[in-house]
Amino acid sequence: MRNRVRIAAVSVALVIIGSAAPTAAMAAPPAGQEVLVTDLLNELRVEVPSGPAYNRDLFFEGQDLDADGCRTRQEVLIEESQIPAVVTDGCNVVSGQWLSVYDNVVHVDPAAVEMDHLVALKEAWVSGAWTWTDAQRTAFSNDTGDARSLRMVTAAVNTAKSDKDPAGWLPNSSLPAARCAYVSDWVAVKWRWNLSVDQAEKSAVQNVLAGCGPQTAVVPVLPEDRPATPASPTDYFITKYDGTIWAVNDTSVTALTFAQWKAAGSPAPRPAPTNYVKYAWSPTISAVTMFGTDKSRWIWKHVSAAEWKKAGNPKPRNAGWIEGSTYYQWAGSSQIFVQDVGGTKHAMTGPEWVAAGKPAFEKRANQGFVKLSWNSSIGFLTDYAQGVGSPVSAARWKAEGSPTPVVRTRFPNDKVWQNYGSGTIYYSGPTVSKALTAAEYKALGSPRPEMRGTPPKPTTPPKPTAPPKPNFDKNCSDYPSQAAAQADFNKYYPWYGDVFGLDGNKDGSACESYFR
Repeated sequence: MRNRVRIAAVSVALVIIGSAAPTAAMAAPPAGQEVLVTDLLNELRVEVPSGPAYNRDLFFEGQDLDADGCRTRQEVLIEESQIPAVVTDGCNVVSGQWLSVYDNVVHVDPAAVEMDHLVALKEAWVSGAWTWTDAQRTAFSNDTGDARSLRMVTAAVNTAKSDKDPAGWLPNSSLPAARCAYVSDWVAVKWRWNLSVDQAEKSAVQNVLAGCGPQTAVVPVLPEDRPATPASPTDYFITKYDGTIWAVNDTSVTALTFAQWKAAGSPAPRPAPTNYVKYAWSPTISAVTMFGTDKSRWIWKHVSAAEWKKAGNPKPRNAGWIEGSTYYQWAGSSQIFVQDVGGTKHAMTGPEWVAAGKPAFEKRANQGFVKLSWNSSIGFLTDYAQGVGSPVSAARWKAEGSPTPVVRTRFPNDKVWQNYGSGTIYYSGPTVSKALTAAEYKALGSPRPEMRGTPPKPTTPPKPTAPPKPNFDKNCSDYPSQAAAQADFNKYYPWYGDVFGLDGNKDGSACESYFR
């Protein structure tokens, strides 16, 4: 008879001595060390239950593996009895005392209890045992090497538990300590035999542990012939839109060449699990083939019109986020833009940004769209700080997603100027260059214009003839235009100066303010 040691889960915190923090990759803990149950749980593979049809006979249950004359049930009855069990010839247990830990009931009749495989044989089968050898399944079903594997429990409770995992069955909620011990032992047994868990099962264990406080367990002794991690089977899929064949297993998703597919035996591929998606504001359609829930195993493709037709013109659904999208923000603006894989650009609303998962975005801090408060032309600054840029067409602005321009009265390094001898004031900037109206000049803040050119100089004709000096007076209001006033100014200025006082600021331009 093998020596069986009862190991209980103890609610204590794990202390690591001589280390400020755990290392990134730690070797499997040695047998007998006390570790956090969550650490063992996180080492278990998470897989969808799989395998061919279950056959209980393949586990060869109820053996006498140590050839001592006692079968597995009898050994467990003897070892778990709280008082010395009465055993007759042939290892027949006739009386004793057994505590059923699932319902906290004590039994004295061995017929009232059943031997429970903590991890049921069918559960082990779908968690990887279908790939084991007969010897490994026999060792598991008769595992007396770790007291957590087999236990005597009330027959009715064992029937209720059946082959369920913790997502389908747990000890009565009135026994919280029993639940904590149960899931802790469950994890230890699965770890001992290198069995997988499915996601619902893992979540159920985590939910129980969350209400237990730190749970620790003694690391099990590994069986002599511990099963290896099974090689994952390869499935073959074909993406309808382009005919690519994919080899998919637990570790990789690989696009096959024709030669590779032939070398694999030309397996018939199944239709790939492909969805077709687009943004509500874009005509671009993307195909996403999802091999599981891990996004690193998803295949994204911007499909052409021909590929979409080849796929059967499937109706795409609107999505909040699509792989390959670029998010950015222009300088001075609070708007966030997205560009999809087809190149279409869009100004996002708040709900659209939330639906996309609040993605990080590039801040294009020295580029942006701008306009003047007094002019409707929109420009794009390639150097926001220096005001370097140029006007954009309506088509270009629309193609950029119709961004709301940042409004300014002026931009760095723009110019306001005027030619000597002219009353016209000009503006030159990144959005527009034009002669200013009086209203525009006022909206600009009436800045003093830069004078360009040189003041007009009087000419001396070979035989100058001075016009008679006028003996009358004129005002700017007496002229029909600035040009007429300038003509009179130029006529008398060389001889008599500004006889009519038409050039108030002495810049050689007559009546400029009046006719502005």
